[in-house]
Amino acid sequence: MLTAGQEHHATVTPQHTRMLAYIVAGCIFAAGVYKGYYDTSVIAIIPLTVLIPWGMRWLSDWLENHHPDQTHGALLLVDAFAVGIGIAAAGYSLVPSLTFISILLASAMAFGNLFLVTIAAFTSLIASLLGGLVFGFAIAPYAGTPAELTFVAIAGFASYVGLSAFYIREQSRNLIGAKNLIMEQQEQAIQLSRKLVKYLPIQVWESIFSGRRDARLQNHRKKLSIFFSDIKDFTETTDEMSPDALTEMLNYYFDQMSKIALRYGGTIDKFIGDAILIFFGDPTTRGAKEDAVACVSMAIDMRKQMQVMRQKWKSMGIEKPLHVRMGITTGYCHVGNFGCESRMDYTIIGRDANLASRLQNAADVDEILISNDTYLLVRDRIMCREKGVVRLRGINNPVQVWEVMDFRADMGAQTTWIEHELDGFAMLMDINKVKNYDKERIVKALEGAAQKLKDKRIV
Repeated sequence: MLTAGQEHHATVTPQHTRMLAYIVAGCIFAAGVYKGYYDTSVIAIIPLTVLIPWGMRWLSDWLENHHPDQTHGALLLVDAFAVGIGIAAAGYSLVPSLTFISILLASAMAFGNLFLVTIAAFTSLIASLLGGLVFGFAIAPYAGTPAELTFVAIAGFASYVGLSAFYIREQSRNLIGAKNLIMEQQEQAIQLSRKLVKYLPIQVWESIFSGRRDARLQNHRKKLSIFFSDIKDFTETTDEMSPDALTEMLNYYFDQMSKIALRYGGTIDKFIGDAILIFFGDPTTRGAKEDAVACVSMAIDMRKQMQVMRQKWKSMGIEKPLHVRMGITTGYCHVGNFGCESRMDYTIIGRDANLASRLQNAADVDEILISNDTYLLVRDRIMCREKGVVRLRGINNPVQVWEVMDFRADMGAQTTWIEHELDGFAMLMDINKVKNYDKERIVKALEGAAQKLKDKRIV
């Protein structure tokens, strides 16, 4: 789309080139009559060469309002008919006829297509035959064509070609300007979308920008695996921290947890104070079982990452490192856009969303509790310990609860995850992530630490 400023610079329009073409025709007829080459009855055509372009302008405006897609084709056919009549009026003389036909074909090829060129030529032929019935079929002698008429024809055609070339150049400049404007707007849209993705779940952002989802009030019932976590005794733990330090620590916590959630394909619903709500199963799903496994696997990795983060916080002088509680359940919820047309929120509503929150409240420090529905989907891959039937606040019926231990593949003698955490001692190691070139360095570090511990006299 051209801006108003760009339209203002396009001083030449198709109406101008058409008017010039008819003026050239009028000059040819005037020169022919002046030199006695044409009969004086042809003088009646000369005023028409001035009036027809004004009538064509009115016709163009009417077509643009009522049949915009057919405007150019209709005007070209009128021009072709006028050319045919002009050829007949010129006595089918060679120079004027070639001039008229050349201007018509140049216009058709510049502003039309091959089909229009063919139709225009055929229309012109028919019109020339009809014109012969009016003006007669007496062919003007080529040898007697006045030099002045030939000069006017050649000069007129050259002027038309020059004006058309100028118009095409102006159009090209406008197109280049429009292209640059579109590219600038696209870049602005890309930058804006990159900012918006930080305020929307990435899966929702992708579905909206790809056209798979509309930004309107709509929701549907779907089976989801829902995760809810919060920081144990957050207010008491952070009460003595400065606002800047608290903000930095909380943002770091959210950043690390979000990376893990996105790695497993979770939809981050929202951050509520120090709590996180994540669900699996919408807008994309891998099936109820795989969604549940991904959700619980994410929670296990989050718990392991918290151990790493606590060591960092201790090194920063934070005396009371954070601990989390997590709750997971699987069930049907309504998910989609809720709110109003001017402000909506993509979220979930339902009993199971509330159940995940209640399971989190019932969990101990660094514990992951899951409902029986989730356990039945993950038990073949996740080791869990039964905690019995418990009553949860806000839930009418007792709930069978399971505590998540670890991946079955990592349990027992073949476990790849080694962790120990005591006062003054913490060790975290995932053998699967140890590189071959780091193995000897790690062994030496462990042996050195063990020797120092043996030599140290502890009272």
